[in-house]
Amino acid sequence: MLSFKERTGSWNSMMLSPMKTALIHARRKELSFRDGLENFGTPIIMTYLPLLILALLLSGNFEAIYLAALLFTIATTALAIVVVSLLFAALAFAAAGLLGGRAKFGRLYYMVSLAAAPTFVFTIVINIAILLIKSIMDALSLPAAAGVFQSIGDLVAISVTLYGFYLLTIAIDALYKFGRKKAVATWLVPALALIASGAALFATVLLGVLKFLIRTL
Repeated sequence: MLSFKERTGSWNSMMLSPMKTALIHARRKELSFRDGLENFGTPIIMTYLPLLILALLLSGNFEAIYLAALLFTIATTALAIVVVSLLFAALAFAAAGLLGGRAKFGRLYYMVSLAAAPTFVFTIVINIAILLIKSIMDALSLPAAAGVFQSIGDLVAISVTLYGFYLLTIAIDALYKFGRKKAVATWLVPALALIASGAALFATVLLGVLKFLIRTL
């Protein structure tokens, strides 16, 4: 089990030296499912909780229902991340098995979290920074500058996301040692499956809403 300092240090190492870090952590068989959960949970506490507390302080609304809404937001966000990460890891585990990979599910889950956690934190920090700068530019009546910073933020977010896929490839390959192409296939198949499932769910909900509106009009 990693301490908070070791955990955040591993994220920095993964961002700056992914190959070396992934190989080191792939050899540490004591790091497994629980550590993966903590890797996914820690960024939520580090980012969302301070932001929600700040929003509470700025609004000055300390009513019980408002506090309950904030706690509900944190809980549902954490639950959604855990559920999606588990679904992704389960599908990736199945895909890796079909490709000849052999490793325990908990080990894969940890390696996925090792790649995902720093990407998540860095993306949130960048988005917050851009949002603050954009707000300042808007307050100074500089909409053009605000638009430029927003575009820069979007490009950085896309770049970090793509780098995150690279980190995921490195992490999976370090664990299974079956080559980069198979490592890409291991995460690409689950990603496409989840995207397709999400699109199908959205279409189903949208169709249901349209049917309801048609009947009531």
